[in-house]
Order: sequence, then C-alpha cells, then structure tokens
Amino acid sequence: MSTKSKLPNWKVIHTIIFDFDGIFTNNKVWVNKDGTEFVCCDRGDGLGIDILKIFSKENSWKVKLMILSKESNAVVSTRAKKLGLDCYHDVSNKLNFIKKYVQKNFPDKVNANEGIVYLGNDLNDYLAMSYVGYSVAPSDSHSIVKNIADIVLDREGGNGFVRLFVEELLKVELFEGDNINKIIKKL
Repeated sequence: MSTKSKLPNWKVIHTIIFDFDGIFTNNKVWVNKDGTEFVCCDRGDGLGIDILKIFSKENSWKVKLMILSKESNAVVSTRAKKLGLDCYHDVSNKLNFIKKYVQKNFPDKVNANEGIVYLGNDLNDYLAMSYVGYSVAPSDSHSIVKNIADIVLDREGGNGFVRLFVEELLKVELFEGDNINKIIKKL
C-alpha cells in the first residue's frame, strides 16, 4: 500500500464510487467471433462488497455504493445487479456526473465531495479522482493516476483489489471484538 495518505475513517464517507474495468476486472476483454465481450471478475471482490454492506447495516452507516463506468456493455450492469450496487454506465464525463450527484444529494452541504471515495485506474478516472475527497488506485493503474491517488493498494484490479480496499477501510472495526463473527455469520 502506498504511504501517501491513509484511508479516512469510514464514518466521514457518504459515497463510494467504483469504476468497473480495471477495478472489478483485470482491464482485459475477451471477444468471441460474434463480437460478444466477456470479462473476468474476482469472486473475492463480491464477498468484499457483501462485507461492506453488512458492516454498514450493522453500524447504521448510510453509505451509497455505486459503479460509474464509461463502458456501455451490459456486463457492467449485470455484475452491478448481482452485487446489489447502483450502476451508471455509458458515462463519458465522470466528473460532471459526480458534480451533479453532489448538487442533487447534498445541496446544502459545503464540500460534500470530500465524503466521496473513488476507486479508479485509468486516465478517464483522473478528473473524478482529483475532485473527490479520497481516491484509491490498484497497483497496475496508469502511472499518472497512481501519482494523484491518495492510496495505491498493492493489488491489481480484478484480482481482489476491491476486497483489499474494503478490508483496509474497515480493518480496525472489522476485526475488533465480535464484529468479524457477526459479519461471517451473515455471509
């Protein structure tokens, strides 16, 4: 993990935004002869999302979780649906989307963008990552993105990166006392 910064306390976060390709996938795509695309996702990342949702419910933490992707392929919304995440795909201007989201959902809150964590890996994430309060990148991100990320985790996208993020974000509370037992019983 990069030592540029540490992740914030979960209590100050109101929104976590995940890019899709390069975050939930290894940024590769398989295409069959008919043009159908396939991607590979890590099941551990799905379990990480489950842990995050159970933890938020157990702790009455109102956090919005969403996938925000430039990709228009239905695989993005299909995976988001399976994970129970809101999904916005075919979004070419992610910064504009996030600004509108903040204006709509936090009209009276100054600096509401500071309560957003964005996980991204490539140049089309750069402006969004620069705008939010905290940005997180996998180890195989574009070098320009790694340079502006608050945290660079020691895991490649699509290979348990989301799971590692969740565990790093919640590590103190997650593994303290009986918390992990409560969560494991609900998985």
